[in-house]
Amino acid sequence: MLPYEEIHKLYRKSPKFDEFIPLESQPIYATVALLAALAFIGLAMTLPAKASGASFALQSVKYTALSLIGSLFMGIAIVFLTNSFGVYA
Repeated sequence: MLPYEEIHKLYRKSPKFDEFIPLESQPIYATVALLAALAFIGLAMTLPAKASGASFALQSVKYTALSLIGSLFMGIAIVFLTNSFGVYA
């Protein structure tokens, strides 16, 4: 275990962290990503009812694509939400 003085020296020598997206704007990005995720997932859920005449393969591809996009936006929203609320709490 390193003594406090040595840890403090290492801390002072370490490069400064530059945030990619400012913490103050992350709740806004989280809200937008969450709304986009809900929209894409909702579209995927209602797609089979709208395209009843289309082939099963085409319906599956559309459902998979919309679900994948919705899941990606949901993941982004979760990261931004936990980042902003985890820091502020």
